[in-house]
Amino acid sequence: MLKVFILCFLLTQILLAASYIPKNIKEEKILESYRDTQLVLGLKATDFDNTIIDNQSLNTIVEDLFKNYLRLNIRVVKGSWDELLSMYSKKEIDILGSITQSEERKENSVFSLPLYDDSIYLATSNIEKYNLKDLKSLKEQDIFVTKDSIYTGYLKKFLRGNDIKVNIIEVEDSFLEKDGIFLTSKYNVVGWENTIKIGYLPDISIGLQKKLNDLTAIVNNALLEKYQGDIAKYLEKQSNVIYKNKFLKSLTQEERKYLENLSQITIALEPNNTLSYYSKDMKKFIGVIPFFIERFSKRTGINFKIVNDRNNNWNNIYNDFLEKKIRVVPLPENKEWSEDIIFTEPIYNPTLYKVSSFFSHNTKIGVVKGSIEESFVQEYYLKDDILFYKDYDELENSLNNYTINAAFLFDINKMDTSKFKVDEFMKIPISLGLYKSDEILKEIINKGIKNGLSIRRIEEEADIVKKQEAFNEYQRFQLTNKILYLLLAISLMFGMISIYKMLLNHKITKELKKDLITSLPNRVEFLNFIDEKKELKGYAIVVDINNFKEINDKYGQSSGDDILRIVADKLKRIFINQNIYRVSGDEFYIFSEEEFLIERLEELKKEMHSLKLSYQVDLSIGFYKNYNKNLETSFKYAYMAMEEVKKKNNFYYVEATDELIEKKEREYSIKSLLRNKNLSGLYGVYQPKFNIKNKNIVGAEVLARWKDEKLGFISPGEFIPIAEEINLIHLIDYKIANEGIKFINILKKNNLIDENFRMSFNLSMKSLERDDVVSVVKALLKENKVSGDYMEIEITESIFSTNLKTTLEKINELKKMNISLSMDDFTAGHSTVSLLPILPLDVVKFDKGILDAIGTKGDLVASNIYMALIGLIKDLNLKIVSEGIETKLQLEFLEKANVDIGQGYIFSKPIEDLNFIKKLTEKNTGS
Repeated sequence: MLKVFILCFLLTQILLAASYIPKNIKEEKILESYRDTQLVLGLKATDFDNTIIDNQSLNTIVEDLFKNYLRLNIRVVKGSWDELLSMYSKKEIDILGSITQSEERKENSVFSLPLYDDSIYLATSNIEKYNLKDLKSLKEQDIFVTKDSIYTGYLKKFLRGNDIKVNIIEVEDSFLEKDGIFLTSKYNVVGWENTIKIGYLPDISIGLQKKLNDLTAIVNNALLEKYQGDIAKYLEKQSNVIYKNKFLKSLTQEERKYLENLSQITIALEPNNTLSYYSKDMKKFIGVIPFFIERFSKRTGINFKIVNDRNNNWNNIYNDFLEKKIRVVPLPENKEWSEDIIFTEPIYNPTLYKVSSFFSHNTKIGVVKGSIEESFVQEYYLKDDILFYKDYDELENSLNNYTINAAFLFDINKMDTSKFKVDEFMKIPISLGLYKSDEILKEIINKGIKNGLSIRRIEEEADIVKKQEAFNEYQRFQLTNKILYLLLAISLMFGMISIYKMLLNHKITKELKKDLITSLPNRVEFLNFIDEKKELKGYAIVVDINNFKEINDKYGQSSGDDILRIVADKLKRIFINQNIYRVSGDEFYIFSEEEFLIERLEELKKEMHSLKLSYQVDLSIGFYKNYNKNLETSFKYAYMAMEEVKKKNNFYYVEATDELIEKKEREYSIKSLLRNKNLSGLYGVYQPKFNIKNKNIVGAEVLARWKDEKLGFISPGEFIPIAEEINLIHLIDYKIANEGIKFINILKKNNLIDENFRMSFNLSMKSLERDDVVSVVKALLKENKVSGDYMEIEITESIFSTNLKTTLEKINELKKMNISLSMDDFTAGHSTVSLLPILPLDVVKFDKGILDAIGTKGDLVASNIYMALIGLIKDLNLKIVSEGIETKLQLEFLEKANVDIGQGYIFSKPIEDLNFIKKLTEKNTGS
């Protein structure tokens, strides 16, 4: 039993986690291995996949799964289906965000659990020319299909079954031929009237190259934990938005005005009928009409109110309607009633059932061999996923044992469906009766019904609920009888068992709310706390154990658990009677209503001294004093402060001041821009490089600057460290390299530079580590028609922290393009000097640190060091660039020292391209 409790607890933690928690060591190793390489994710550039609703689209959900939840190094490629499929076939794409499963595709791919189901339709926007409701109208027509689409096979089978001959025309994207008849997914024609359903499709899944087979189980876990639900909610929202917009457009001006003034509509329901009935369990009306009301309201904005209760009989309801106490009743239309009442279009008209296990997460489907259901299942599922059984009893046993996830059958009475989830796939017309004076309301409701509101689906959902309730009632009846017989025989024993179960349930509930290692309340309790006590005032405190992962790796998990317990005990001892929670691996959240917080934090600092000596364990603490914010926001601010502490070596705790909060929110905004690749405000500026002797411009360094519409000017000191922190510095390096190369092309075309001119750009350590760095630079040169002779790459001594062998191979490839290599920020440091014989350098840029001492008290020492370094570089036959020249004294010193090239504010600050051209013309013509 303890294992079951632990499993439930871990499942709760997983569901609440911000990122994926590996289920075992094997999964952790798999994820780490893939994080070291970049994976390419292909996403379709269609309206269906890219439409944003509540800040989400299907593409952003799938992208979030891989980038943020699994924290993989993902590059996204968007394109048409034909382009993506071609790239996937060539293995230029590792993952397809959505793909229809097929036997052919299974040869080269592995598939995730389903994202959503799909059907295919023939559709057209040309209502006047084509009538797709009549199958005969399809004969000899041109049908447009997307090239290489799996849909085409299903269309041909449909046409053969109906003995229809058509002209099938393959195009790049069938949806672009919407004025004709085209084949497409149901999601592309939601709300369209002129359509015909061809059939169901196999499930839509995420497709992965076979080399990623070990990643599939992790992707499936992520889908089950979070993303299947997100996709289902998104599709429902998307459908409601489409239908509501279409409904409102369909209304006349008179109907719109009527709708604006319409108050709540009263409706009465039959309390014990197939159409609607009162559920004792749910304590409300359920069935076709209640479900219709709910769905109709979401898609039109019209509100209904059920005014009767379960004790009303139908005669009383109908009389109340005739007396105009009730405005709407559901009725079967007939001549007798038609004299006094007007009716809407029918809303209820009979079904293959899918019976699914509540718990199994495999993809196996069961069916009885030789049954009608067999032929249906083979149309929509992969052969390997179908298991055959000799009879329905054997099929039901497999469902009970979780050997299969679902079974298909027409007659659910053959199975005890109370144990399973039942879904219907596939008749006395029932309408809504209204007063004769409600003609406009009738027309409005009719338009809502015609506007894609699937009554069949509502009927199916209602019937499922009713059958489930009937079986539940039957089971309760059986259980009651068994209990009565058992009580007669062993009443005492039963009483003891009941008491034991009650105590056990209490213990389980208590344990599930507790962290297993520290016995502190866990994340579940924390979330309940901030929800129930939203407006509580006091201190929100976030405590993080520094380097906890390294401690676990070095000393083992048991030592890590010991440290967690020690820290928890210290927190409980210092923050007596306060709210303390362990919310994740190494984080504790505290809410304190008492004053004297600083004194308590100082006491905690002293308490941690022994632990720091033994394990080098320290804490980072952020806190926020809540005056007028809710608790969720208060802890968010405290977390910001904790993050700031982790960046500083000499700080133990920091308060989340308004200034810090503003800074962190600005930082989050910059991260968001980078992660979304929104770099439209990023541009290059150019700082000239001068010949020290004649002062002519002989080159330039292109530097990154950023202006954003909302954030204003973002200094390099802000965005470059952030980009490096989130491993996106290459986006900046590549864009600025492109700016510099483009500018060289402009200068060349206008004959403003000669062959000795060099434009330098920076490549960070992390950019050099990327596999694509050589191909990107090569592509930029080719695209802009610029020779590498004009370019210079600046690197720093941080190159030593990379895989030097691999990095040198990339540098040599860049050198083959005739690109010069420059060592930036060169100083007298041993590590920098040691790089000189290793790297194929052309230029050394002297750091301004030593030069700044020229003209100060340390002038003599600085001059001697500088001269020694110049001699060293000259002996290696390398060019010297001295950067950071700001004073005349420094310039005179460099002239005497025979330095080649200078760069600094004494010549020019970094300037934009037009100003650079102007300065270039002035300097080099002597004007």
